[in-house]
Amino acid sequence: MQEKLKIFYHIFTTTKDAIEKFMNMLDPVIQNATDEHERLYYHHIYEEEEQRLSRLVVLIPLISKFQQVNDENDFSPTNNEFNRLLQELNLEKFGLHNFVEHLDLALFRFTDAERSSLLNSLREVSYKDYQLVKQMLIEINSRFDTNYVDPHAHHDEHHDHLDRSTTPTMDTHFASSKQKKGFTVGSLI
Repeated sequence: MQEKLKIFYHIFTTTKDAIEKFMNMLDPVIQNATDEHERLYYHHIYEEEEQRLSRLVVLIPLISKFQQVNDENDFSPTNNEFNRLLQELNLEKFGLHNFVEHLDLALFRFTDAERSSLLNSLREVSYKDYQLVKQMLIEINSRFDTNYVDPHAHHDEHHDHLDRSTTPTMDTHFASSKQKKGFTVGSLI
């Protein structure tokens, strides 16, 4: 678990920096929008990322706190603070997904070499981070429920546009309606 926490910490501190860069890019566009549609469009994206920043300000120290834990029993479903960490990580998995889409949307507007290069770079890292976080959360959930199937796997099914690689997209699995409900990150809410 400690290795996963180290990776989560790196991903979300990197993400925090990327969001700040992205928001700095959006701010002048919002301030100098040519019409109300443009202002509202980018303001909405800006506010979503602003909310993510406020969540990351809570999540990053929580990850750091668990990096200091030496007792494996603290990484159990009976530990409320560990449950909170898993909930926050699951929420930020979707935050990463949305961030990738926000970057894609911005690429339609920011076509100059400097900004499109930065956006593409942020997007590439964020997409890889999203895939890694998703996989690590599946592994963590499987630790507590051997029959675990990601209840949100269907969410990526129609989001093939997120994957810009030339390899086929990852298979998704749907949860059976007969599946036994167990302890999972998604069931912590």
